[in-house]
Amino acid sequence: MQTSSLWDALVSVPDHRRAEGKRYPLASLLLIAVAAMLAGRRDQLGIVRRGRRLNRETLTAIGIHRERVPAPSVWCELFQELDVTALEQALGDWVQGEAPPGHVAIDGKRLRGSATAQAPGTHLLAAFSARLQGVIGPLRVDPDANEITAALQLQKTLPLKGVTITGDAMFTQRAICKVIIDGGGDYFFTVKGNQPALKADIAQAFRPFSPLGGMVRTD
Repeated sequence: MQTSSLWDALVSVPDHRRAEGKRYPLASLLLIAVAAMLAGRRDQLGIVRRGRRLNRETLTAIGIHRERVPAPSVWCELFQELDVTALEQALGDWVQGEAPPGHVAIDGKRLRGSATAQAPGTHLLAAFSARLQGVIGPLRVDPDANEITAALQLQKTLPLKGVTITGDAMFTQRAICKVIIDGGGDYFFTVKGNQPALKADIAQAFRPFSPLGGMVRTD
């Protein structure tokens, strides 16, 4: 689903809060949170403080017909009940818009500071469009999964036709490459020593006396 504005994207996110917790529109609160984070706020209290600086006219313009933004407890419930996957997909669709993504780089990172004594931390896999300068396909990697499995799932949400996918050696997998080709795209992945047979095949194909010799380095 493609959206024409950030507001359209936020409105599309399902609201799973309890009925008594819906006195403030979900899209309005998400818009405040996004604006606060773009302004440098990185925690719940910072978002609340940023929201409380908004005047009555601004609150009305974004659909809040009250004197001020809700108390911290309401924000806490909001983030606990938020459908993170739906929000990430909506934001990815908004970034993509109507423009083709062109070159898309996929990579995974564990969020710094997200680890706790009970959990190893949040691991995200993202598809970044160089043309659009934004993430068009974020995906949270399950603790029991790996980036290869997550990449196959992420590809189902990406436009592949006419797109070139790049990534490190982690993604040099037959299943991943097949999905890209079947979708009408191309790929450019790294081959390292952890796949000795494939690396040897490439070296053989591009040996000095091969018709393709000299086009690539094999060292």
